Amino acid sequence: MGTYARVKLASELFAVPVGNVVEIRELGEGASVPGAGPAILGLRNVRGRVLPVADLATLLGVPSHAAARLMLVAEADGLQVGLAVDEVTEVGEMPEPDEPADSDMLTGAAMADGDLVGVIDVPRVLEALRGTVS
Repeated sequence: MGTYARVKLASELFAVPVGNVVEIRELGEGASVPGAGPAILGLRNVRGRVLPVADLATLLGVPSHAAARLMLVAEADGLQVGLAVDEVTEVGEMPEPDEPADSDMLTGAAMADGDLVGVIDVPRVLEALRGTVS
């Protein structure tokens, strides 16, 4: 068992290890970044630190029709990024991933409360964003 923040993107469920979660807050308005890729929503000032905000649904290839409402601030290897999500459904324990995932942005998937939940590989997601946000 591990402790995760479970998030919803459209109708799909994902989990972020709490060791990579700094905070969860309202998404709010950010400053645009001219020339940024489609996954970058903009920049936000979070507690005096300017953070890039990425659309997690776009990064994972999840079709989303509604605008994200929340920002999960994730950290790995000294880099912090805001990840836009639709909803945080729960923070708590769930089984470690034991199912393969079809995305290199996931460490795998696990059954939790009858749902298949993809587990986000935060270092890999942040590394994929590094060139666009550093």
